[in-house]
Amino acid sequence: MLAVCLTKELLVKFYSSMDFSLRALIHYKSLAAFGYPFDKILLEEPWRTYGALRELLGDHNAQLILSMMSKWLNKNGCSLDIEKLKKYLSDRGLWT
Repeated sequence: MLAVCLTKELLVKFYSSMDFSLRALIHYKSLAAFGYPFDKILLEEPWRTYGALRELLGDHNAQLILSMMSKWLNKNGCSLDIEKLKKYLSDRGLWT
């Protein structure tokens, strides 16, 4: 079952809150790799978020983004540790 507080919209809000240069990097890498912007993954296939970040930025940087996301979510009322967040952003069954 999906953590009630974690929504696609909240993922997009986090992404929008990131520094412009980091969003631009992710956006253009996503266009090159997948043919569409990264926010499409957040809205249409959030379970692919972690895998897409790993593919676009590498393991270490994907972990850093998840750490930033976890802290941001906690500040915004959705308390999830990095391991739970990683699970939700990797498992389609948790979103259906």
